[in-house]
Amino acid sequence: MSKFIEVKDLHVSYGDTKIIKGIDLSVKENKFVGILGPNGSGKSTLLKAIYRVNPYDSGEIFIDNKNIKDIPLKENAKLLSVVQQVDDIPFDFSVYDMVIMGRTPYKKFMERDNLEDVRITKEAIEKVGLKGYEDRSIQNLSGGERQRVVLARAFAQKSKAMILDEPTNHLDINYQLSLMRLVKSLNCTCLCALHDINMAFMFCDEVYAMKDGKIIDKGDPDEIVTKELILELYDVKSKVVRDEETNRKYVLFLDE
Repeated sequence: MSKFIEVKDLHVSYGDTKIIKGIDLSVKENKFVGILGPNGSGKSTLLKAIYRVNPYDSGEIFIDNKNIKDIPLKENAKLLSVVQQVDDIPFDFSVYDMVIMGRTPYKKFMERDNLEDVRITKEAIEKVGLKGYEDRSIQNLSGGERQRVVLARAFAQKSKAMILDEPTNHLDINYQLSLMRLVKSLNCTCLCALHDINMAFMFCDEVYAMKDGKIIDKGDPDEIVTKELILELYDVKSKVVRDEETNRKYVLFLDE
């Protein structure tokens, strides 16, 4: 199985501060890969370098075997969509207008939206549970609803791969689970920064453990996510146990 996203010896700095310190990472085609790590570990900085928001000092990033420096931005958008954390959207767009922006990479300059664009947009809105919200202003939505709009826009983009930066922030538990199940069901290539270790057990084919700008471990979450790793990453004691009914591991945090 080929590597769809590949990062080689990546270094990223903010001013004189080194944030990413020689990271190697790869995501195979149609696999769901998670990044675990505490706040400040560099997860978002790494992802932003991959989707071309943050410049990097050195190293190489490849999408679909092409160096990102050689991929035109419009073509890049067909390969990779992004679901970022949503805090504030300063523009007063409707839900429909926000989601149909995901069709922009497929349009020529000044080209009108066609029936296929409309169908895909409405389908994406329905997938995230916002049918009936099409004409609502983005400004009048809750944080969780805005997060779902951003996810719908990524679905409408129909890219081959998706980057998700803590996509379940602001969402109630039922929407966290339904959206992660939905992303997983797409069978596309996904790279996702996660806070919730139990989500990693449920959805990730592979995880990278990140601390202080470095990868300290990687592999099947069932194998590498242990109480020792959790202590090293988050400085908290825990138990990693297996549920007899589902045969799935999960984490219990201890108060001692």
